Amino acid sequence: MGNQRSDSRPNADEIGHIPLILSLVTNITQMISQKVTVVAAGRASTVRRITNRHACLCVSIERQERQGAIWKRQIFDPSKKLNDMKINMAQLEWYKKLSKDKGTGYYDSYKNETNTGDLDVVKYKRILTCYWEELVAEVDKKPQKEGATFRTRWLFGGTNYRRMIEPLDIAEYYRSGRSDYIEKGRTKHYKLLEQWHNEDEKLAASDPVSKKANVEASLTDDSCFWARVEEARISCKLLRNGESSVLTENHKASLIEFEAYVLGMLKNYAVTPEIFLPKSSFMQWWREYAEIIGKDVMGTAYISFLTDLMRNGRYSEYASGN
Repeated sequence: MGNQRSDSRPNADEIGHIPLILSLVTNITQMISQKVTVVAAGRASTVRRITNRHACLCVSIERQERQGAIWKRQIFDPSKKLNDMKINMAQLEWYKKLSKDKGTGYYDSYKNETNTGDLDVVKYKRILTCYWEELVAEVDKKPQKEGATFRTRWLFGGTNYRRMIEPLDIAEYYRSGRSDYIEKGRTKHYKLLEQWHNEDEKLAASDPVSKKANVEASLTDDSCFWARVEEARISCKLLRNGESSVLTENHKASLIEFEAYVLGMLKNYAVTPEIFLPKSSFMQWWREYAEIIGKDVMGTAYISFLTDLMRNGRYSEYASGN
């Protein structure tokens, strides 16, 4: 027992190990600190890399959007393509003249496929239709004020296109044996072009004196004129076949209404004189209608201002403005 120590103080050997322990603790602390620094630096680097990538992605998206807008303008630039459209319209004007010289008119020539140039007309028609369908769709999506300004700028060309091309669509429609084009076959871009024309007071207001002087070279105001002619011919056919009394009265009423429509167009010089060409669908309608009238289907000794004008041949003076 006498050799045992009575206190807990460290002996010399234990004191000798203290510097070594302190050195070891210091090294471990430095290693932990370095590791934490490395981890933090790695996280910071990762954050910087993510931030940089995000910034690059935003710049790339913005650049692509700008490039897309440029490409879109290049792909569909109405101003750039307008001259090409004028060339295609000029080709159709030439086709119209050739058909007139043959006594048919371009509507019936295209409908009956009697001209060797019809295939070229199909091509010109397709190009023009694609252009105006896309343009009308673009304008229709614009805000009201911006769209109104744009419509005013392009509406004159759109109206000429509608009056020249829609009759060809009508010809295709009735060639296939269908009926009621205005309700069932007319496309949206024609409806919008007509609506915008009617809303534009300057375009909608016609000058009778000017139209009278230029009637021979004019296009028909109502681009659906030939659809109305075709429906009148269908009514004549059904009356000749002896429909039921109710349907007979309906078709008779529609023919009287058509007469008034044609007379109004003539008085306003709003229809081309080509409707009076010998082989036109309108003249075919008149011959069919005259046959019905002769059988008293329209009533005993039926007569009207239009039937009198047609019987007396005074329509021949229309082209000269008389």
